[in-house]
This record gives sequence, C-alpha cells and structure tokens, in this order.
Amino acid sequence: MVKYVIKRLIFIVFSIIVVIGFVFMLLDTAMAEFWTNSPFIVNIQMAWYNLIFYMENVFTKFDFGLSLQGEEVWPVIWPKFRLSMMYNLIALVIFVPTGVFLGVQAALHRNKLIDVLISIFSLVFMSIPSFILIFFLVMYVGYAWDLLPPIAPSYSAPLGQQLVGLIIPIFALAVWPAGKIAQIVKGELIEIMDSEHFLLLRSKGLTKRQAIYKHGVKESLVTVIPEIIPTFIVMVGFSFIIEMTYNIYGISKYLFDSMIIVGEYFNSLLIDVNTVVSVSLLLYSTIMIGSLLSDIALGYIDPRIRMAGPKKGEETK
Repeated sequence: MVKYVIKRLIFIVFSIIVVIGFVFMLLDTAMAEFWTNSPFIVNIQMAWYNLIFYMENVFTKFDFGLSLQGEEVWPVIWPKFRLSMMYNLIALVIFVPTGVFLGVQAALHRNKLIDVLISIFSLVFMSIPSFILIFFLVMYVGYAWDLLPPIAPSYSAPLGQQLVGLIIPIFALAVWPAGKIAQIVKGELIEIMDSEHFLLLRSKGLTKRQAIYKHGVKESLVTVIPEIIPTFIVMVGFSFIIEMTYNIYGISKYLFDSMIIVGEYFNSLLIDVNTVVSVSLLLYSTIMIGSLLSDIALGYIDPRIRMAGPKKGEETK
C-alpha cells in the first residue's frame, strides 16, 4: 500500500506539471493569436519561454504571478477556492451517507411504500440538474415563501444566519448525487440479497437486516466508492453556476471575470492566463488527490483488491 501511494503521488505531481504546462501553452498561444498579428510559430516560442519562467517562479518562489489587474494571483484565488470547496465538501459529506442510507432502506423495504418514495425522490432530483434546481429554490423557498435567505448572507452576518444560508446551495448540490448513490446501493443490495452468499448468511441465523448491515453494505460500497469522485467532479461543475446564482463570492465569479470583459454593448474575450492556470491547478489537484483517497478507501474496504501489484515470485495469471 505504501509503495502504491508513493507511486501515485509521483504520478500526480508529474501529471499536474504536464496538464498545467499544456493549459498554459494553450491559453498563452491563443491570446497571442487573438490579440496580435505575430506568426503562429513566434507565438508558440513566446508561450514556451513564458511557461519556463512561470514554472521556475512556481517551484522556486511559490509565485503564481500577477493577474491582469496587477494583483498577486495566489493570495486572491486561495480564499475564494477554499470558500467554493467548503460548499462542495459539505455537500460531499452529506450526499454519500444520505445516499447509502436511502439505498439501504429502499432495499430493506423493497416494493413497499418507503421504497416507492425513495425511488420517486431519486428519479425526480436526478432528472433536475443542480443549476436548474437552485433557481426554483431561490424563487420559491427564498423569495416567495421567505423560508430561507434567497442570496448568500454577507461575511459580517451572524454565524447562525450564515449557517442558514448554506442550506439552499448545499441542498441543490447534494440532492442529485444522493439520489444517484441511493439507486446504486439499492441495486447492489438487491443483487446481493438474491445471491447464494446472502442465503448462507441467513442460514447461519442472521436476520435480513443484520445480514445487510454487517455484510451487504460493505460489499455495496465497493461499487459506490469508485462513483464518488466522478460524481464530485460533476458537482463541482454545477457549483460554478450555483455560486453565480446564489451570489457566493467563490472562485466561479473570479474565474469568469478573468476570462470575459463585460462591456456596455458586447463582451470581450481576454483570458488572464496566470489566474486561469492557477485555478486549473487547484481544481485538477483536488480531483487527483480525491481519486487517490478513493482508491485507498476501496483497498481498505475490500482487501481482495490488489493495489501494489504481484509480489516477487508470484506468477501473473
């Protein structure tokens, strides 16, 4: 396991360098092509020199450069990125156990009222994207019914008001993946309950509920865990629109302002390369680290999964 983690960390660092280098070259060349009349080969060469200078500053000084507004990029984007990830990580912590719980209850009460209600919940909210759901929540729960704040409270608001302000965006983010996880867990548990292994557990004196909680849930997590990171990636994409809708001053608005100049009659394209590359670095690193943690958790839940390759002397079948 330790060797596997070290290899993955080396791969993550290498892949981050490659991806960020590619993004930097692509954006820097594109902006030169868009705003200058220089030949393409000249723009490529200039982008390469700029990339070397950028990488040297990042690795030697931890300096991500200046934005087009003359601000240091890292001190500006890091607090905004933390705010955005706070919403996404809270939603992650909520939708995984909620989805597993709903899936277990649906499997335990198969073809009963609880199963029907959970299935309706999953189908309804899985068919409504989070960036559409947030509009209904803001219009009705926020403005029409005045139950929750229709926009994010200010940073100077009391703690209680800020916590209440988390409900709408986190609900919009978490409800779709919770329904997805519930359907996966339900399907896996139904298949497990129809297996001979489950019948053997029942024959040893375990009730259906005991067999599911002691063995079935653990086996179903082998299928659930690999789905968490892809679902989280989609959720992060949805959160960009949710932040704009709910007036959350996270990374999405800053990223948009770093690519588009809003004019009175039309918008202009002006990509702030240092800012966009830095945001890409944070997002890609988060996804890669999350994928590593997912694989480690999967290895602990199911020791039969080999993560370090065959041992010496073992024949590859």
